[in-house]
Amino acid sequence: MQPSSPPHPDDGPELAEGLTEYLAAVRRPPGAMPSLETMRLIADRDAHRLACPRPAGMTVTDSYVVGETVETPVRIYRPAGEGAQPAILYLHGGGFTIGSIESYDCLAAALAQASGATVVSVHYARLPESTPRATIAQCHGVLCWTARMAESLGIDPARIAVAGDSAGAFLATHLAMQVRDRGGPALTCQLLCYGVYDLDPQREAYAAASDPALPRAVIDAMITTYRQCTERDAAPVPAPLRADDLSGLPPAVLLGAGHDPMATEGDEYASALRAAGVAVEERLATGMCHGFLRAMRFSSAARAEMLWLGTAFRKHVQ
Repeated sequence: MQPSSPPHPDDGPELAEGLTEYLAAVRRPPGAMPSLETMRLIADRDAHRLACPRPAGMTVTDSYVVGETVETPVRIYRPAGEGAQPAILYLHGGGFTIGSIESYDCLAAALAQASGATVVSVHYARLPESTPRATIAQCHGVLCWTARMAESLGIDPARIAVAGDSAGAFLATHLAMQVRDRGGPALTCQLLCYGVYDLDPQREAYAAASDPALPRAVIDAMITTYRQCTERDAAPVPAPLRADDLSGLPPAVLLGAGHDPMATEGDEYASALRAAGVAVEERLATGMCHGFLRAMRFSSAARAEMLWLGTAFRKHVQ
């Protein structure tokens, strides 16, 4: 994996102190272990602690994508600029269970600004209420809506990408596969940030996890929830590293984090994509923890990595 630029003065796990304090408050507020419902509420209520000022000229619109059986909230970020923009369908992280368009607002807005693209952030159905296959189908429906509504959104339907971080990257990889298998809408590329690609509890990197933003207990809970929910699917969804066929996927841009226990599976997934003939651009943010892109308010190093991601995207839509 291509290393990042030399460490910034605020590099290291401590750079995201504000992020890890926020995550700790979400997972274990004062008192007894909270319910999932409580953790979701706290994550959204306290999202302002991660927020950055909106870039000048950016418009943000909340709307809904109506399907046959589900209405999906979306938040649309359009950076300043005239004419049809490229677009990115963004799938947030949160271990499949907690994230939302609110708690990942800071990341989606920064991605729109760095990429020059209209970002459609998707509040997909989370586990355990949904199943992996149902959620991926829901995301595909929003992608189809984005392409269909291109004129109203002011975007170029020939320049749409998918992006995801952490569990959202897992979903983004499967959305890319579904697009390939269903014949569209076509994707120019996929942006995958410190993704979940394996979900094997026996991985050595999980056992040795020391990332303050992704401790072993959180990994175990995520794997358990995912496995329980995928059993409800008629055809279980495999982890991306276990997929039968990775050929024919759009070019991939992978951004990893040096302290992330999932960094090694990111390397392995990049290698698997290359072996399948998929173009890959990789970068490792050496001093970063899992989820660091939400720490941009606190870290110039995190902001620099987002700029790199935006630059990498622009290469695919010129």
